Amino acid sequence: MAKKKKFIDVKSMNIKYEERNLTLQVLFLNTQSMTVDLNVYDKDTFIENKTIPFAHLPKNIKKLVKPV
Repeated sequence: MAKKKKFIDVKSMNIKYEERNLTLQVLFLNTQSMTVDLNVYDKDTFIENKTIPFAHLPKNIKKLVKPV
């Protein structure tokens, strides 16, 4: 039986969305803990790396980052 990948790299898909006047870019999906690593930008200026639960993503972004 094949092992499932722990991390799914979605950087190449260049998925970005706006939230509270900040731009968030999705980088990785951790399938074991179901969290997403993000880069946070304010007007093209990098602010921080952030990890949030997959459930907190907007519905249209969840469709793009399929965990299965």
